[in-house]
Amino acid sequence: MKVVMLAFPDAQVLDIAGPLEVFARTSRWLADAGLSPAPAYEIELTAAAAGPLRTSGGLELNVARRFEAVEACDVLLVAGGIGWATAAADEPLLDWLRRTAPRAGRVGSICTGALVLAAAGLLRGRRATTHWAYCERLAELEPSCQVEPDAIFVRDGALYTSAGVTTGMDLALELVEQDWGKAVAVAVAQELVVYRKRPGGQAQFSRFLEAERRQDRLGELQLWILDHLDEDLPLERLARAAGLSPRHFSRRFRTELGVTPAAYVQRVRLEEARRRLESGVHSLKDVARACGFADEQNLRRAFRRQLGVAPSAYRERFGA
Repeated sequence: MKVVMLAFPDAQVLDIAGPLEVFARTSRWLADAGLSPAPAYEIELTAAAAGPLRTSGGLELNVARRFEAVEACDVLLVAGGIGWATAAADEPLLDWLRRTAPRAGRVGSICTGALVLAAAGLLRGRRATTHWAYCERLAELEPSCQVEPDAIFVRDGALYTSAGVTTGMDLALELVEQDWGKAVAVAVAQELVVYRKRPGGQAQFSRFLEAERRQDRLGELQLWILDHLDEDLPLERLARAAGLSPRHFSRRFRTELGVTPAAYVQRVRLEEARRRLESGVHSLKDVARACGFADEQNLRRAFRRQLGVAPSAYRERFGA
């Protein structure tokens, strides 16, 4: 299969190198195992011009052919990076995407590459994700797109979008699994020393890291909540932990975080429950107890209300 990665000046080098290395390593593994005498994947990096392409970190990658010379491929991926806005305004690039995407078997993006797909009109009416810091921007750019801010990657038919930076490798491993099966994807992940499917969603890399960056009482409280999920966390106790009066605490929390304390705690409980179910090693009873749900029934109600699925079905679909 031919895999083409579309890049642009100031693209993120990991967005490019990570997924392409997954495909290259898969070809080598299959050849070493005697399962594919010919390379399973042919990879190519393309951009607006041939020659050196400077990435956002300063490294230069060599582009053999400009994208106008690439007529067809089996997998078309769009990198992300701080240069995405310029790429999203490059009409020749967008026109090439519109013409090439329908001829590709599968189309995907890494990180802010989703915003380039949106600018080309390829996310109209679709489900997608991007780096957690750009989800609102993606929703503004393409209002008809159903943005899933916590997903590591999203598949909508033959369209794939992944979250920030290293999640491009998660997406690539998913494509390898579709092509060659789970055993091959696991073997390649082991060689690369990465998860075949990492547990949890983007929230663990966004909201909680944001809490660690905060140098105030609310940041400390957010981390404190994570350590006390299995306990009762009423407003009065949260306010006491933050060293504020309940009234002042409630007003400040909602102003700075955009949700009530109760809604925030419920969301964190649900995210932790999802992470534990995805790991596949916890019973529903243990998950409910560890995450602060009164019992399994409360856990089921929360899952159905927020995710539209029972926790057992969620674990069956996403569990390791």
